Amino acid sequence: MIPPEMRTRTLNISLPERLVEALDRRAQAEARSRSEVIRAAALSYLQWWDEWRTLQAYGRRRGRRLGVRPRGLERLIAQARTERPVRR
Repeated sequence: MIPPEMRTRTLNISLPERLVEALDRRAQAEARSRSEVIRAAALSYLQWWDEWRTLQAYGRRRGRRLGVRPRGLERLIAQARTERPVRR
């Protein structure tokens, strides 16, 4: 029996030709298959999305704790930017 994490499904997706060419170049440079590159990209995106949602939830919790409402956030950001010199 194949473990659930090892099972695969075949998907038929449409991608712009330039994206396919870039995927193929990346696959060749890394000595991987196109499927492996696409799997890695999809996994990376899903991990990024989870981290982004976690960060948003953290921001909402901090905002509630500090009594900051979404409308006041833009003003607070602008205020903070004018109080500190920009480092470059």
